[in-house]
Amino acid sequence: NFDLGYVQGMSDLLSPILILLSNEVDAFWCFVGLMDRVFRNFDMDQAGMKKQLSQLHSLLAAAEPELAVYLDQNDSGNMFFCFRWLLVLFKREFTHDEILRLWETIFTDLPCPNFHLLLCVAILDCEKDILIENKYQFNEILKHINDLSLKIDLDEIVCRAESIYIQLAATPDLPTTVKRILGLVAHSPTSGSSDDEDDLSRVIDDCETVHIADATTDFT
Repeated sequence: NFDLGYVQGMSDLLSPILILLSNEVDAFWCFVGLMDRVFRNFDMDQAGMKKQLSQLHSLLAAAEPELAVYLDQNDSGNMFFCFRWLLVLFKREFTHDEILRLWETIFTDLPCPNFHLLLCVAILDCEKDILIENKYQFNEILKHINDLSLKIDLDEIVCRAESIYIQLAATPDLPTTVKRILGLVAHSPTSGSSDDEDDLSRVIDDCETVHIADATTDFT
């Protein structure tokens, strides 16, 4: 994709491939395949990231409404503190061996598409009591989330994310927006898109008051 130049974070995605594959040609084409999957993460207008953050908020509101409400009330409903997780697919949160296992799980698209978002929900579920009991605001939430790097139990998080998926899939009257995110209903381009548009508009509006760089300070 010659229209997309180097953007910070791409090297994080490349490094596990280079370590795993000794042949640079193979590594290059594997990286091309990976970028075909995640290139929207690096949109110049960050539309791809904003959409994922909006979808993450929708999933969190369905699975952990108490935490979602708390974040909304404390200037954190934009979910920007999860920016690094999504941008480089948790590359900085786990060891090399763990990230290979995690990526293999994510790339199967099982048990659902956007399983990486449920992994975010699972981690936040584990940290919910700490965030709420300590009355953390945005900056404190961001620091706490960044400090989790290399301290997350991968097996526990994957199992918890799968449990959250089962819970949501069995929930009566699950919002259509959430069903679409999880692939439980086919997305119709001509109908029923207002919920998605409203969620995305909310995140874009938040961008006007909280610059996205604030959430990625620790990424540089």
